[in-house]
Amino acid sequence: MFDGVPDQMPNVTCYYQILERDVIKSVFKRSVSVGKQVFIEHSGQEDSSNKQNEKKQDKRYGSLLSFGKRHHWRIMFWARELAWKFGRINYNGLMDFVEDFKPDIFFLPFSNVFYTNRLALYIKRHYDMPMVMEMAMDHYTLNRVSWNPLFWLERFAKRRMIRKVASQSEMLFAISKKLKEELEPALHIPCRVLYKTPDINRAVEPYCGCQDTVRFLFTGNIYSNRWKSLALLANELKRQQFGHLDVYTASPITSSIDKALNIEGFSELHPPVSQAEVIELQNKADVLVHTEAFDKYNKSLVRCAISTKIMDYISVGRCILAIGPSDISSIEYLADNKIALLANSKEELNQIVSLIKNDTSVLTEYSKRGLDYSREYLNATKMSKELYDDLQKVIDNFNK
Repeated sequence: MFDGVPDQMPNVTCYYQILERDVIKSVFKRSVSVGKQVFIEHSGQEDSSNKQNEKKQDKRYGSLLSFGKRHHWRIMFWARELAWKFGRINYNGLMDFVEDFKPDIFFLPFSNVFYTNRLALYIKRHYDMPMVMEMAMDHYTLNRVSWNPLFWLERFAKRRMIRKVASQSEMLFAISKKLKEELEPALHIPCRVLYKTPDINRAVEPYCGCQDTVRFLFTGNIYSNRWKSLALLANELKRQQFGHLDVYTASPITSSIDKALNIEGFSELHPPVSQAEVIELQNKADVLVHTEAFDKYNKSLVRCAISTKIMDYISVGRCILAIGPSDISSIEYLADNKIALLANSKEELNQIVSLIKNDTSVLTEYSKRGLDYSREYLNATKMSKELYDDLQKVIDNFNK
């Protein structure tokens, strides 16, 4: 685990932590070696003043990175890569941790940054074990839109790194069928599709139909022009004088977004809420909205991705409205399984809003479709077992 702390899971008792802000410090202060083993049972016993200070530093650093992402400051991310390349990582401590743990398999959620992949290759070279990659976005193909030569310089360098990691891996899990079909022949590695496992402990309230105003709900990030697709819905609700859209997001709100999504009586922006509150809001909604952008650049970013939010939506048992191009994996997935109302254009969106306005029974029909599909194809126990069996086969074949 490289920065911060892992998600709380009962089977995680310790992890190896490399704090990025300390890596940057080690570039200038060569006496510092970064990386330590952390035991969960002791992690809460640290001095409270130190923890508060670390939280403040993490917040400042996180804000700086977010600022760089929003303004596309590529130089900031190059500087980050250089810090990891020349910083003083405690590799001996890392390898001692691996040796003590004695893993059967190395599962690598693939990142499009160089330093995590260099660390993965370092571990692989020094500890002989099977490695499996998991890719949630297209970090490899040339199906992207950019006129920036620096982007393509980076892209080809990353493709070279991906091929190097793939050559040391036994299998790759891809987030969508489209990504699997493109990566398998390109990287010459067996691929499987790996969807998010539904939360079996999630509280789901049966849908009893629309009570009054039809409530449309969107929760999540609205960057990459997703907000423009939401604005199409907000404007259509206003035009037809029907329904209400609530958008809960942690994304930065510009004046354009504020004007487009705060429409009195029909659409409202809200600050982010906790996961427990998100679940409560989804149980109260009539329509859960998923959006993707229509412009070529942002389409190319998410072409092969399927948002984990979609699996949550399906599990809730509410009608899903998906707004976006028909050739994006997330839209294709919903279309192939016939579990959402699909708007691939402004005209189709207008027709769907009119359909719901004239016959709200469609909401009950699609909520049932989602639940039926979830029960038949998204069985968490079955999906977990299939993943376990795939990994066990990799281990068995590697040890032959």
